[in-house]
Amino acid sequence: MNESNANVLRIWFVWEVGLLLVLFGVVAATFVGIETPASPYDRALRLGALAFLTVELLIPLWVYLDLRGREDVGEIWLHVSAMPVVNLFGLLGYVEARNRKRD
Repeated sequence: MNESNANVLRIWFVWEVGLLLVLFGVVAATFVGIETPASPYDRALRLGALAFLTVELLIPLWVYLDLRGREDVGEIWLHVSAMPVVNLFGLLGYVEARNRKRD
């Protein structure tokens, strides 16, 4: 991948993770008494959303930290791992690509 494409993917990555962080903040704020658009929802639903957003944030973090030590796996996986819901498939694809490069 050329440098221009890599820069575009980094920009998208920052926006995707930023959106997830904002959503995490909105949901988490309801548990400390701050009124947000998520406040009217049931506590169990908000806890589920918080758990979902935590997983959605941890996957790109793990891929990013793992990619820093590897030159042989493409940066496209960083972007794929940050896309909500798709990131579970992206994580599996990244692990498979990483294992293939190791063998």
